[in-house]
Amino acid sequence: MTTRARIGIAAAVLGAIAVGGAAVVVFGWMIDETRFDRPDPAFDALAAEITGVPGVSDVQKQRWVEAPLFANPLSWVQVTADASAFPEVRDIACDTAYPDAVEWGFDLEGAGGTRVSAYADAGMGCPEFGFDLEAVASEIFRVAPGSVIQAAIWDAERFALSSLDGRRSEVGAQLLPLVAHADTLREAAGVDPAMPVEVSGPRLGVEIGPGEAAGYHALLTTLVDEHDVTYFSFGGGGTPIDGVEKVQVTAPDAQHDAIERLIADSGLPVAALPVAFLE
Repeated sequence: MTTRARIGIAAAVLGAIAVGGAAVVVFGWMIDETRFDRPDPAFDALAAEITGVPGVSDVQKQRWVEAPLFANPLSWVQVTADASAFPEVRDIACDTAYPDAVEWGFDLEGAGGTRVSAYADAGMGCPEFGFDLEAVASEIFRVAPGSVIQAAIWDAERFALSSLDGRRSEVGAQLLPLVAHADTLREAAGVDPAMPVEVSGPRLGVEIGPGEAAGYHALLTTLVDEHDVTYFSFGGGGTPIDGVEKVQVTAPDAQHDAIERLIADSGLPVAALPVAFLE
């Protein structure tokens, strides 16, 4: 074999190694969803305009591309603001000349530490949440002061209000008011009048149909105050692992029989389900 042939083979091997190594690196970027910033003056101008709105306390933003194409930049803006600033920020988003789709997030703040969060998928112009964020936030500020709630439409079939306050470990001091006012919150959201409202947190999950708010509030209040229930979960969509719909409850053993009777006699959809007591 000639020297030139040997050099050619060696170069080919090194090239293959380099290509393979680059492929591994790019694959790693894909798996980790690594972002590569792609700044744009128009996007910076949009964020700056929002930052200047009275009542806006923080604006986070990013414009990036991802492996393997490194094309079609994605844009994201997260706004923290007093609820009164939301209409002006929304108008800016609706009227902006920025040409790309934007993924929006909002943290709207009210009195006493109350906060309502919502997210809109990437789109052109006005952020689309699937519900009236301003009206929902106003109602939550009114009926559940001090709560920290994320509002969303889940699976295109449930209007969900989820507690984001990790300090709250009880069943529902901050969530039971949302249960009681589920019908007014559904109306404020402007969603289908038949859509269930799901109220959930670390120790409570309940799906409330139209006209069921008072019944679930009365049931849950009794379970918590009189039967020491520390966890209650029902609904939420999907199919349980064992394929059996059930109510899941945590409570002292001595309360189990009374809890089963209360649920069975409630007249609510949950009454027809078996009760599983958790340790």
